[in-house]
Formats: sequence, C-alpha cells, structure tokens
Amino acid sequence: MEIQVIREHLDIVKLQEKMNSIVFDYLDTSNNYTKAMRALTPLYTQATTFYKEYLVARAGELPKANTYWHLFIDCSAKLCYFLAASIYYSSNELQKTPEKVTRLLAIAAHSLPSIEQEENEELLTAIITLYGDVVEDSDQVAALREEVLAQKGDVKQCLQQFKLFVEKESIN
Repeated sequence: MEIQVIREHLDIVKLQEKMNSIVFDYLDTSNNYTKAMRALTPLYTQATTFYKEYLVARAGELPKANTYWHLFIDCSAKLCYFLAASIYYSSNELQKTPEKVTRLLAIAAHSLPSIEQEENEELLTAIITLYGDVVEDSDQVAALREEVLAQKGDVKQCLQQFKLFVEKESIN
C-alpha cells in the first residue's frame, strides 16, 4: 500500500495506521516476524525515501520542528525499531544482515523524540535492550544510551540524526 504525499507531506496518519496494523497482526498477536518484515520494509522505504527527497529539494535544510515533523520522526523511529525487531526475530535474516539491524536500532534510538514521555521512554528501553542483544557489547550499549540521553529527545536533533542516516542508507 503506497502512502500518499499530500502538499509535500507524507500522510503520517496513514503511515502510522498501517504500521500499527502490521505490528498488531504480525508482531503482537502472531509472532510472524517474516511477514512483519515483508510488510514493514515498503513503509520503511517510503518514509526514508520521502525524507531524503524532501531534504534534497531543500538543499539539505532541516524542516522546522513543528507538530507534523514531530509525528513524522516519532513514527519513523518506531518503524525502524519494529523493522529491526522483525529482522532480528526472523533469525535467518539476521544472519545475512546483522549490521542493518544494528543501524536500524541505533537510528531508532537516536531519532526517537520526547524520550521523557512514558511510552517513548519504555520504547527506548526496549530499543536499547534489543541493541544489547544484537551487539553483545556493554560498552557500545552504554555509549548509545549516553548519546541518546544527552540528546534528550529534542525533535530538531532527532531530525538531524535521521537526515544523516537517510543520506548514508541505501534502500533495502
């Protein structure tokens, strides 16, 4: 399902609804990680491509940290986490792409805004825990946690981190 771009903005409500539906259907209720991974990948591709193209059209200038971009970066961070978790738990894929899982978890942590809010605080804990399971290095985990806490979930910094990520990230 293609998420529409309306007046130069990705339809964040539809993206969130689709992501929540996939997470509920394949991660929360059935543990069908492979299906979740296949369903989340196109959403991830759309979100990262949209942001990259948005930035290119504006010569790399970050968007203003308004409500839309707060929702966008929040949804994108969660999308990266759920995609990483689905790849991790469908272990065949993890064997092929451990670096991708690590990158997705790191960007999920770095781009998660409002980490003082209970829901995002809990999600950050889950992200860091899974990151620890993947990298198996307590120093790396501590470094990620410190970087994220120092950033304090500031939307502008989250958008900047996501910008750096999408500039490097090859689609797929």
